[in-house]
Amino acid sequence: IAVGFGISTADQIEDVWRYADAAVVGSAIVREVEASIENGNTVEHVSRFVQALLPAIAKPSPRI
Repeated sequence: IAVGFGISTADQIEDVWRYADAAVVGSAIVREVEASIENGNTVEHVSRFVQALLPAIAKPSPRI
């Protein structure tokens, strides 16, 4: 089971992983792209966002 509605922080990923096998962070990444596209630093901006999620992603779901 994958959950992906409103997931945008490491804490939310950890909460979701108590009940699901995966957390999807799609819309939050799209928002980060939109926020940075005019500045021309999209890759750097999105990379920082994803790196902030890594601590939660590194902990596998206890359901797997």
